[in-house]
Amino acid sequence: MNNTVLNHPYTPAALRDINDKITAQLADISTADFSEINRLIKERDIVIRAHLNDVHGSAKEAFANHELDVNNKLRDLARNLRDSTKDEVTRLVRGKAAIKKYK
Repeated sequence: MNNTVLNHPYTPAALRDINDKITAQLADISTADFSEINRLIKERDIVIRAHLNDVHGSAKEAFANHELDVNNKLRDLARNLRDSTKDEVTRLVRGKAAIKKYK
């Protein structure tokens, strides 16, 4: 996940821990546990919603704006992973078809 930062000045401790676990999972994509990442993302959503209920005023707005940026990073990362996986599967299917053709 090369240099993607999920924490910001308004990140509460519980969310910081989850973000760090997500970052650790994505540090080496070849060994990433995607079911664990999915679980962490869901947990992250729960913590964010709870935190938004606890803060008010400008702190709430600042937190929400920073989290919007983080969410966009995670969304883009997920899209890139999906696209690269689709490309890899397509190459494997084409390779398998080519092998059958030459048998």
